[in-house]
Amino acid sequence: MSNIINVGMSQMEVSSKQGTVLAAPSLGSCIGLALYDPVAKVAGMAHIVLPDSTKILKPNETVGKYADTAVPEILKRMISMGANKNKLIIKIAGGAQMFTLQQGSNVLNIGFRNAIAVKAALTKEGLNIKKTETGGNKGRTFKLDVQTGLFSVKIIGQDEVEL
Repeated sequence: MSNIINVGMSQMEVSSKQGTVLAAPSLGSCIGLALYDPVAKVAGMAHIVLPDSTKILKPNETVGKYADTAVPEILKRMISMGANKNKLIIKIAGGAQMFTLQQGSNVLNIGFRNAIAVKAALTKEGLNIKKTETGGNKGRTFKLDVQTGLFSVKIIGQDEVEL
């Protein structure tokens, strides 16, 4: 039986504990960012809510909330646990468009903007995403098994699949 650690909105978790599964439940427009070092067996997950902290970051607000602050922070935490930045396998899920006001408007397409911001923050760190499961208009749950490095995603109304 595995120990599931739920990574809620704006939260980040890093683990090397065998038998642990990191899970970002209820991803709508949020992005679940999962990183795994298969050699050190260190896993990290962030549940990113918004793309950019520079316009709205308030004092005492968690760095995990924003793509531009979550990416460098989770990397720092993983490296401090023995992960090698150059060996990381990185995947993202989420970024759905949950609300629509008017046709052709991207104002509420926070999911799309979140996905772009996470990719940009990773690129800034010299990293690339291996696989994505983003977009659409349905929520999903994203998981990463610390022991096996298995990434999986379950879209509402569908079976859980490996990502």
